[in-house]
Amino acid sequence: MTSAQEWHRVLQEAADWYVRLSDAPHDAAQHEAWRQWLHSQPLHPLAWEKINSVGQRFAGLGEQSDSVSMASGLRRAAAPGRRRAMGTLACLLTAGVGGWLVWRYPPVQDRLLAWQADSQTGVGEIRELRLPDGSLLWLNTASAVDFVMSGDQRLLTLHQGEVVVETAHDSARSFLVATRFGTMQALGTVFLVRKEAESAHLAVLEGAVEIRLASTGERRIIAQGGQVDVTAGGIGADAALDPAQAAWRNRVLAVDNMRLEDVLVQLSRYRRGYLGVHPDVADLKVMGAYPVPDTDAALELLAEALPIRVQRSLPWWVTIEPR
Repeated sequence: MTSAQEWHRVLQEAADWYVRLSDAPHDAAQHEAWRQWLHSQPLHPLAWEKINSVGQRFAGLGEQSDSVSMASGLRRAAAPGRRRAMGTLACLLTAGVGGWLVWRYPPVQDRLLAWQADSQTGVGEIRELRLPDGSLLWLNTASAVDFVMSGDQRLLTLHQGEVVVETAHDSARSFLVATRFGTMQALGTVFLVRKEAESAHLAVLEGAVEIRLASTGERRIIAQGGQVDVTAGGIGADAALDPAQAAWRNRVLAVDNMRLEDVLVQLSRYRRGYLGVHPDVADLKVMGAYPVPDTDAALELLAEALPIRVQRSLPWWVTIEPR
């Protein structure tokens, strides 16, 4: 079974080849050496596919570079070994190594609705909005919502990302946040809702919120200081609120004794590209407040506090290595 250390090493080799081919796009000997590397082990085509896919995302965002153009032309060369690599991928995912990758892919229908939403934020953007009813809304990075008022209801639909809502009093109209997993009805409340690919997370900062599960109609009230995850199958167990999870409203990521890997997963939400970590330092504990509008500065602060270094193979491919 492939280890996390091995997968990390192969990803770094792929990044190194990407840089070398970018620097010498017409060097035939270099290309031949790359092809030999590519087909020498089952993991190599898989790693190349990964770095190429990240590069293509940047090309799609209008950040096309010579290296992205070059690499997209080389994708076909990985095809002969790709079927063999897919079997290895299954082993990696079974081992949990897939969790090392930052990218997450929400369902297509949610993405389509997010693109057409009334209010959106880009990657790394945080916005504060005043809704037509007077409620305050904070939109976190890469979030999208629609808001509709009717005679007896105020409905905020969260298609993607994370919001904090401070509801304005209106005795005639209830305030609900809807996700495809269920609705959260405010009961005089400040609360947070975050939408993941397979769940929605609710944290109640003030007041209370009533959850209604979309699949069964199950209801539960979460009081101030509580949090819970909601999936298509049910409402999870109540847990104590971590107030720091809403600190992003002040443009900081506040952490207390959190694993470095988990900190990086959070920072990755505010930046484009790949952000990885060497397994040998993934479990280091982190404390402090880190700026989310400038994730490069946050990474440098982490490097000053921990025995790590920031390796930037490409502007959009960054890994955290042991110092």
